[in-house]
Amino acid sequence: MLVAGAGTGGTITGVARKLKEKCPNIKIIAVDPEGSILAEPEELNQTDKTQYEVEGIGYDFIPTVLDRSVVDSWYKSNDEESFAMSRMLIRDEGLLCGGSSGTAMAAAVKMAKEPKEGQRCVVILPDSIRNYMSKFLSDNWMYQKGFLTAEDSMVKKPWWWNLRLQSLNLSAPLTVLPTVTCQKTIKILKEKAFDQAPVVDESGVILGMVTLGDMLASVLAGKIKPSDPVSKVLYKQFKQICLTDNLGKLSRILETDHFALVVHEQIQYLTDGSTIMKHMVFGVVTAIDL
Repeated sequence: MLVAGAGTGGTITGVARKLKEKCPNIKIIAVDPEGSILAEPEELNQTDKTQYEVEGIGYDFIPTVLDRSVVDSWYKSNDEESFAMSRMLIRDEGLLCGGSSGTAMAAAVKMAKEPKEGQRCVVILPDSIRNYMSKFLSDNWMYQKGFLTAEDSMVKKPWWWNLRLQSLNLSAPLTVLPTVTCQKTIKILKEKAFDQAPVVDESGVILGMVTLGDMLASVLAGKIKPSDPVSKVLYKQFKQICLTDNLGKLSRILETDHFALVVHEQIQYLTDGSTIMKHMVFGVVTAIDL
């Protein structure tokens, strides 16, 4: 048995013809999404759906390349099962596939019940994850399209989601004083292979961040001189996270930010007996650490 999606038809037509030549008894299963009209008999295509999200398969006309006579049976798929299977293949099997691969595998799981012992079922996974990073791979996209409920979004979290930041093996932070020159800071970051560093005052209070890319761009654009202090290029639009926060929160931050500043709170008593809460740098965390 061969299971493959049908789009323009070149793959399934060519492969099916050659396989039938070598193995006449093979059964060819073509997969067509609901909303497409490629399947036969025509009754299979009757649906209220007029569009589908899965890409690379299905059409609203019959391509001339597609030879439907080589197909023994058609399977009509839906977006829900296609994307659910694709995400499972990525998560559990490490196969970085796209939506139409999930479609073919979902069909194969059901159709593979037909072969007898000793017979094989071959599935063609034709696409990769490259073009779908912001689509079905995203929980937010799946939720917006109605393929994932709020409950599913909460339940289907990776095993590490609720672990504390304390479980990460973070290296000691590299910090610089606001009076250090940009030239010196650039040299330090390159030597230590860091992309960014927190800027703190003499008491350790966080003033902001500096990034290697921003400093280099500012110097090249003539906005600052290499001898200027890093206080002139402070970057204050960054996210902070505490050691007691979970890795799920960190994961959400890193979806939109390149890094997060890990801080811990320190209570400081003043001479008059009052107290203030200070945020001290514990580390800088990136997606590599997660």
